[in-house]
Amino acid sequence: MTETARVTFADLDLRPEIKEVLAKMDLVNPTEVQQQALPRVLTGRDLMVQSRTGTGKTLAFVLPSLQRLEADPKGVQILVIAPTRELANQVGAVYARVGRPLGIRLATLTGGVAYGEQLKALRQGAHVIVGTPGRLNDHLNRGTLDLSRCQTVVLDEADEILDMGFQEDLEKLLGALPAERQTLLFSATLSEGIERIARRYMRNPERLGLSAGMEASTSLTHANYEVAKSSKYEALVNLIHTEQPELAILFCHTKAETEELSKRLANEGFKVGYLNGNLPQARRSETLEAFRKRVITLLVATDVAARGIDVRGITHVVNYDIPRGVETYIHRSGRAGRAGASGLVINLVTPFDRTKIRNIVSEAKLTAENRPVPQGEAVLQKLREKFYQNLVNRIDANEFEDFRTFAANLLENLDATSLVAALLQDVQTNTGLLAAGYEVEVLKPKRAERTERLDKPFRDQPKRAERERGPRETEGGMTRIRVALGKNDRMQPGYLVRIICDQAKVKGEAIGAISLFARYSLIDVRSDVAGKVLSAMKDYSDDRGRRWVVTSG
Repeated sequence: MTETARVTFADLDLRPEIKEVLAKMDLVNPTEVQQQALPRVLTGRDLMVQSRTGTGKTLAFVLPSLQRLEADPKGVQILVIAPTRELANQVGAVYARVGRPLGIRLATLTGGVAYGEQLKALRQGAHVIVGTPGRLNDHLNRGTLDLSRCQTVVLDEADEILDMGFQEDLEKLLGALPAERQTLLFSATLSEGIERIARRYMRNPERLGLSAGMEASTSLTHANYEVAKSSKYEALVNLIHTEQPELAILFCHTKAETEELSKRLANEGFKVGYLNGNLPQARRSETLEAFRKRVITLLVATDVAARGIDVRGITHVVNYDIPRGVETYIHRSGRAGRAGASGLVINLVTPFDRTKIRNIVSEAKLTAENRPVPQGEAVLQKLREKFYQNLVNRIDANEFEDFRTFAANLLENLDATSLVAALLQDVQTNTGLLAAGYEVEVLKPKRAERTERLDKPFRDQPKRAERERGPRETEGGMTRIRVALGKNDRMQPGYLVRIICDQAKVKGEAIGAISLFARYSLIDVRSDVAGKVLSAMKDYSDDRGRRWVVTSG
């Protein structure tokens, strides 16, 4: 047994009221980050904690910050800055529950909701403020938020705050705080941007590294399924059928992809919803609540929309689109395997993703198994095994007495095998689950490796012969087109996809791999719409006045 496991919350220097709340929450042993951070925070010094998602970091700052509160606090004493509404609401809920016996008043200040309740909480004299950078600054500018007495500020998921573009808002908030305060920074990564924040706004902080090197949860299994870009959806459906996740999050790069993929999966009969930045707050909350209650079991989301989600029982994370870096991969993976629970991270790897996923796995010090994509026959077998087991369970439950007499009558007059076959046919007609599954294209290794090499820098200029040969066929029925704008023009994959889909009136699934170079971009589009795309993009200029010059090859 480890030292962390032997320590209990009863052993820690906490108020009796806080210990009583923890006992009611059935919390006995602190996690490593809680055990390590709590005594350090209680000293009053600044602290930088590197700890991955799902390690229990919220209580690691909630408990000691409440412990340090004055007996009769006046004004705002604690400020927590979080990157998303969901995370802010979750942190606020923890402060509300643990701080209730202490008489703590709380205000949660986030965007996407009306100001009325927030202003009321501020007028009543909130001691703890939890909020997102934008809304916190709105209240600061309105004069409704007074931080002059704040003792402790917490930057929760600091890397996400910077990644989402809140640096300016963050610095305004930090600049409005008293110089004599305690600053606590919690982050999965300690990037150069975070180091700059620490140098400017923290006082000789102690560093606590509990996930150095972006190490993922050891309770997770990681599996790569190599598949042609054009068959990625079919591979996903087969995997969902065979894995049968209790709860799963599927990650896409773009908002359009989340909606399109969700619709297609719903048509397959799956209980699915989606989250992206376009959803109003009420709809987001409704979707998350349905996910928590298992009304939906698959949640399709973008990285930004999924930040701050804390739903217990997630068994699978699916990278439908491979993330662009190790930090994002770890954040996605952290949605499953919380509190030591097991889970599976599924990576759908196209030829262009091979190098990327290999580098991510290596940097994160992971082992990822290469597994074959299950084919239609395997799906069929799995579904029929599940159907059989469900029948066994229902027979054991013996909850169909009203139909016994009728069943006996049918068996007396009909052939038993034909009777069952007819009933199964009805099941298939109504659910479609007894003959589901796709045959998925299997990649040929040589072709895959040759395609992957196109990512390398020495290919930065296409050969003249390739440009003159016309539309170029790639793996899986895709055609490559060239856009005369690239990294130097600040092009991003999501922007390229959106413009092409809008102008050519094609769906996101028609767009394949994208490679960005200094002065141009290469984009795979489905061959049957390649001509339509080339025609629609001819002489196109965007809102910045840039001519795209889209050509084949």
